[in-house]
Amino acid sequence: MPLAFSSFLMKLRLILLIPALLFCLNLQAEEVLVNSSAKIYNADINHAKEQALKNVLHEALKKTMGNLLDVKTISYNYEVIKNQIYRFNSKYILDYKVLRAEHNFKKKLYEIIITANVDDVKIRQKLETLRILQKRLKKKRLLVLYHNRAPEAVPRENSAVTSALAAVQQTFAEQSFRTFSEQTQRQVYRSLEQENIVGRPVDSLIALALNYNADVLVIIGMNYGPLNKQLGAFYRVSAVVTFSIYDTASGQQIAETNVEATEFSVKKPSELKRDMLLGIAGRHASLENVRRTTEHINHFYQKSGDIGHGFSLIFSGYSPRRENLIIDYLENNADFRNLTELKNTFGYLGLEVFALKRKSVLRRKITSDLLELEIETANKSIAGNNLFFINPNPME
Repeated sequence: MPLAFSSFLMKLRLILLIPALLFCLNLQAEEVLVNSSAKIYNADINHAKEQALKNVLHEALKKTMGNLLDVKTISYNYEVIKNQIYRFNSKYILDYKVLRAEHNFKKKLYEIIITANVDDVKIRQKLETLRILQKRLKKKRLLVLYHNRAPEAVPRENSAVTSALAAVQQTFAEQSFRTFSEQTQRQVYRSLEQENIVGRPVDSLIALALNYNADVLVIIGMNYGPLNKQLGAFYRVSAVVTFSIYDTASGQQIAETNVEATEFSVKKPSELKRDMLLGIAGRHASLENVRRTTEHINHFYQKSGDIGHGFSLIFSGYSPRRENLIIDYLENNADFRNLTELKNTFGYLGLEVFALKRKSVLRRKITSDLLELEIETANKSIAGNNLFFINPNPME
């Protein structure tokens, strides 16, 4: 092949490769639209511009983080996320475009709106390295279903029920459960009506939940409480909310909770006023029920070792004999679940465990327990759910 032609082919490949690489980079990025602002002090607009840009890039990372983790997990690991991800926005934000930036004279703010391409793949990898985003233990998928045929039941179309259900969905999502979208919820209710299974036993509802790959079924009912005078001065409007919770795989009932909440009115409420008070009471009762239900679900799956925080344990500088003692201790301790050996070379033992305790409590417990086995440890601080134990003495 002539040299000139070979050179032409090489250039052609490079020309074609560059757009392909750019396309692949774009596939990794999540585009987010965010806005933020900064206060203007002493008429220093330039400083406010710089601060507003920092704020809006921070918001872009927070928005992406909210798509990867639930509110509870972010709150639990906030310090690590702040130090390991939020501080390095230039590492995770590929590019951004300013849509609008202006001086708000009335509020003395410099406001900015941008679209940013955030490398969510790299953030996900970092979260997995920090053991915050777990690969193995998936979050339980929870289906909330309103089903109540009692004579005093509040109809599902009632605004008190729709308001309570929305609050329940959001709160369960904040408690690390995966919930279903509004569109899927509507499909579920259509299935109930089309299949005519409203009047059938709970097994039919569990079967329906299994069709949507739900791990947990929460059947909600809301009943009207009594409307009467309280101490001769106030009228009372009550809502009684019942949650029946089932593990769909086994059909086993996890728990049943009942909560009553009450609102008061100085004079006898009209029908519109009663519905408004019922909505407030129903929301309060439902949120308290979510709290109790979450405790029951967590306790149920904790016993089976299905949930917990994932930790990476590293033991460095120990002899094979002491490594075996460490493994035996962890395997025979009920506080640790699903022990997995990640790496085992001479003087280096890497393990993965799941536990319910916080990192600091877990570190102290392991240190204390191993000391009873005459195994001394020195701790090294590592970000995330990683624990590093070093032999302070030379290896035998």
